[in-house]
Amino acid sequence: MEELLKTLASTMNFAEGIPVIVGLYFYKKIKNTYWKWFLYYLAFIFCIEFLSYNEIIWDVTRIKYVYGFAIIPIEFLFLYWLYACKSLKNVNLFRWFSLVYLASFIPHLYLESEKTMVYSFNYVVGAFLLGILVFLEYLKQIQSDEIIRFKENMMFYVNLGVSLLYVGTLPLFSFYAIVYKNNEIFTNYYVFFLLINQLMYLLFSMAFIWGKPNTY
Repeated sequence: MEELLKTLASTMNFAEGIPVIVGLYFYKKIKNTYWKWFLYYLAFIFCIEFLSYNEIIWDVTRIKYVYGFAIIPIEFLFLYWLYACKSLKNVNLFRWFSLVYLASFIPHLYLESEKTMVYSFNYVVGAFLLGILVFLEYLKQIQSDEIIRFKENMMFYVNLGVSLLYVGTLPLFSFYAIVYKNNEIFTNYYVFFLLINQLMYLLFSMAFIWGKPNTY
């Protein structure tokens, strides 16, 4: 299991780069749509993850704060925007969810006794709100003709990938401080996290390949 963990961890940045390359290849069909921002978002994540491996740029202590107060919030807020504003066409939903998520940092500062890379309280809040958007997106697709043309629906691939990662790993990050103390449980769950993480980026690549952004 340790060897599998090392292999998955070492190939994670490569997996993150695949949808960026694929997106650039198919850039012509997304350049005049909001999906170009999704490509920029993926490129941002790829660059940040690549730099995070360089301890000369970011030491271990600093990177915890960068992830906890910058990278992870950017990920949640961008996905809120993609789901609420662009897919569900509900700007107010984006505003309220963003406000609640950002407000979750306030009690977090008092509830967390130990600073870790993943801040459990506000991560649970962020993932819970994202879970609601994922559910609304599935509901939207099922109740419309989009489910028939799912292969061409870019949001289908994105929603599937996001639901696998954020819902599937919520228990790990909800109880990160506890799970981290049990080496065997943490290793097994982290392997699972890396597997579905790579699957998510594969689904993102499929969205660029088969999706037709101008159709929806």
